[in-house]
Amino acid sequence: MAKLKELLQKSENRICADCSAPDPNWASANIGVFICVKCSGVHRSVGTHISKVMSVTLDKWSDDEIDSMVEVGGNSQANAIYEAFLPEGYRKPHPDSAQEERQKFIKSKYELQEFLEPSLRIVSNHPSDAGKQASNSHSASSKSEIGMVEFIGILNVKVIGGTKLAIRDMSSSDPYVVLTLGQQKAQTSVIKGNLNPVWNEELKLSVPQKYGPLKLQVLDHDMVSKDD
Repeated sequence: MAKLKELLQKSENRICADCSAPDPNWASANIGVFICVKCSGVHRSVGTHISKVMSVTLDKWSDDEIDSMVEVGGNSQANAIYEAFLPEGYRKPHPDSAQEERQKFIKSKYELQEFLEPSLRIVSNHPSDAGKQASNSHSASSKSEIGMVEFIGILNVKVIGGTKLAIRDMSSSDPYVVLTLGQQKAQTSVIKGNLNPVWNEELKLSVPQKYGPLKLQVLDHDMVSKDD
């Protein structure tokens, strides 16, 4: 708990990740954010498969839950992911926002993942725009057809480097690494002409409730033909 309280004392974590209310004493253990009591109620309403709400002061935390919070790094790190594509000029809820406004934002941010980088999203798109001309009842049924995959956290993978990689060009290679988890992919930058590349890059993948193995591929980038 000392590690958790130390994390809470960071300036970025002294305000709610969702509405900026001061002195949050609640957290979403699987997402890795500190939240206020009002936002914690909305987090509970979306279900524990989306957000597992815990009190920083009242609940008993497991070592894994604390380590998960520490690994995320706090509100700024989490918001850099979950709000990466927040539209310009979008007004987030404030501490005195109505419950409806708060609920709409939190569901959009975490459940529908509307502001997440597209390659990390694990929620299917809405039906085609043809539905805009449909009746209200049809619109409601269309919303219920949104495909949801249960989301349990974010996997951080640090790709450090490679040694003695295979030659795939005339005398060297232009390597890069691709990680695949389910239908998601993330990749490092390409390093030109190097069989012992050093990346030191951190890649992030959303983790669904039911996930298979993490697949790692090392490829050689080619300009005119398919990558080896």
